[in-house]
Amino acid sequence: MALVVEDIICLRNGAAPANLELIRDMTLGTGVWLDRFVPYYLNQYIPYGGSKVKVLVGSEGCGKTHLLRYIQQASLGMGYTSVFMTARSVGPKLCDVPNLYRLIAATLDMKQLITGLSQKVASSLGYGQSIYSGEDKLLPYIVEEGYGSPDAAREIRIAAGRLLKNADISASFFTFAFTMLKDRLIADDPEAKRIAMQWFSGEKISRSERRDSGLYESLQKATARRWLDSLLKLIVLSGQQGLVVLIDDLDVLYERSPETGRYLYTPSNNKDTYELFRQLIDDADLLKNLLVVLSGRRNLLDDDRRGFLSYEALWMRLQTGLVPSGTFNPLCDIVDVDQHLAAQGSDFPRCLSEHLGEVFARYGLKRKLRDKNGGMPPAQALKSIVIDNAYTSEDGLEVTHE
Repeated sequence: MALVVEDIICLRNGAAPANLELIRDMTLGTGVWLDRFVPYYLNQYIPYGGSKVKVLVGSEGCGKTHLLRYIQQASLGMGYTSVFMTARSVGPKLCDVPNLYRLIAATLDMKQLITGLSQKVASSLGYGQSIYSGEDKLLPYIVEEGYGSPDAAREIRIAAGRLLKNADISASFFTFAFTMLKDRLIADDPEAKRIAMQWFSGEKISRSERRDSGLYESLQKATARRWLDSLLKLIVLSGQQGLVVLIDDLDVLYERSPETGRYLYTPSNNKDTYELFRQLIDDADLLKNLLVVLSGRRNLLDDDRRGFLSYEALWMRLQTGLVPSGTFNPLCDIVDVDQHLAAQGSDFPRCLSEHLGEVFARYGLKRKLRDKNGGMPPAQALKSIVIDNAYTSEDGLEVTHE
């Protein structure tokens, strides 16, 4: 195992690295929440058609992003399509269902999706994964059985149509998936594939392209939930357990630009974003096999002008179980990450520091221990522990507290 420079830089800055295997290995104290959350939601609730929205809140550096990345790593290992994004990077695009769909579609692994669907079509024709991988044309396999090319192509089209018809997706998504499957299984059609992918991404296509492709429906507020529902069904049909969407840095909802002093999100953007979250909660019966986890700092709860309290329709749906008790409640829809850290015990900083030393050594970094933390750390504690465990790699790149 080895780390790239980007991972080392993230560690130096106390940020969660992009290496999900490293995230898994760094994690300590999963028994307080993760060992309950992951088995229940990822093993039981979501795969059987459930839908859930969870929120992580806490002070800076308490481990919110790390928890999101851990859920991402766990979900990928369990056969989910997992999407991670930050509200800070996507900006006000995160304000309605059409834009959420576009953000999800832009980060999907389309090769994995089409490969999974192709394997399903091939399996229905008697070509299991041991014979056909889903990554090349299926037509030659059937021709080898003695069929002519036209007959073989017709059998594949019939099998693909039967598979998609049983998925209960919209007519346009049926056409999109059917076009992509023909391109993968029968013969390359670059132009049809280009138009289909442009449509799938939520971009506009010309009138002639709509006529030629049969993709007449456009992405707008009236159709966006149907698009998201059809996407979820295609993901499950491809063999995935469902879709996990992780959205970090919701602090931008109440923060101002340091250059202009204006809010990064306008009041309208702010309300639209909260309305989006409200819709995701209320659409649990429609949007099946979907887990959404949001994350931001405590002001999401404390700021009554721009936080959750400012949008009563959302707050009423999230506050269930949010009763001050002084202890961590793992069952709340709003997960208090500061209390999660406190529940680890006063010895947790020392144990974490020792654990990180062992993990980083396994990844080939020489340990250069800085100050040791003692007792329950304040805000930015976990970030400080990561930074204070500074390392020097074999190539001499020094990782120090800046």
